[in-house]
Amino acid sequence: MKRLLDYFSRLGSKYNLSFSSQEVLMNCIIGLDGVQRKLLVLNGINSGALTEHVIDLNQVSNCSVKKQYGHIHVNGLKQRKLEQYLENMTLHFKFMVEKQPADIQFFKQAENNISELSDLENKAEKWKVILSKMLPVSLKKSA
Repeated sequence: MKRLLDYFSRLGSKYNLSFSSQEVLMNCIIGLDGVQRKLLVLNGINSGALTEHVIDLNQVSNCSVKKQYGHIHVNGLKQRKLEQYLENMTLHFKFMVEKQPADIQFFKQAENNISELSDLENKAEKWKVILSKMLPVSLKKSA
């Protein structure tokens, strides 16, 4: 893990980023440069196939927590709680320009234990609030 964090720090230097906040998740590390309004994402820390990308918050129109649930059978919620059907939870970014949305995975049923869900959901919500405050203010329509 120390080597990964050192590598992440070197990546930050490569992109001239200075992190004010960082988060280590199951399969990625994210770091926020609040001054430059950029988010560095290093994916694949468990698979060994590392990929990095920078999200420029000046290009983001919306940041939200997105949850994907599996198929719920009729009366299924009488036997299991809704969160037990959760398959994925991501921090989802929509961009102003014609660019594919980006996701940062916080929970994946195949990799995380359901007992981690509450903590990961709190982290995702915290990041959503922080990043949403940094998004460009849209022009308000005049009445």
